[in-house]
Amino acid sequence: MPDKIIVDTSVLIALDKLNLLPLLCDVYSEIWLPEGVNREFGALTLPCVVIKRTQSNLIKLLTKDLNLGLGEAEVISLASESNMKVMIDDMKARKAAQNFGLTVTGTIGFLLKAHQLGLIKSAYENVQKLRDMGFYVSEKLIDEIRKIELKKEI
Repeated sequence: MPDKIIVDTSVLIALDKLNLLPLLCDVYSEIWLPEGVNREFGALTLPCVVIKRTQSNLIKLLTKDLNLGLGEAEVISLASESNMKVMIDDMKARKAAQNFGLTVTGTIGFLLKAHQLGLIKSAYENVQKLRDMGFYVSEKLIDEIRKIELKKEI
């Protein structure tokens, strides 16, 4: 059975723009959304989504001292309570999560996994679409994704 994962708002927005939100349930058995993420994104009606509450003191530290958004702070807090993997795009939030010993992926990691599972034709094409929509993706990372896909085609 696929893993469970806790997802941040930015990932949901990116996947929504690509019309790929339903694939979350094909890749993961459960998608945990903290209440803050659910409020930021809006109600997500996918069968694998579970809304979770966290009230850890860690949220205050992450929002006040590290200046993370509430959704990101709740994702990290919930993951630290449950020892689950997180899907976050914001670099500062990713680093904070890694500093807490959490396993981190993001939209691009999800696209690569969906491509590997045969759920999408090309992670590279989807990353290009995101970039065209204004999402920041470095040229170096785009080249790496293209190389990964080319290796799998050979």
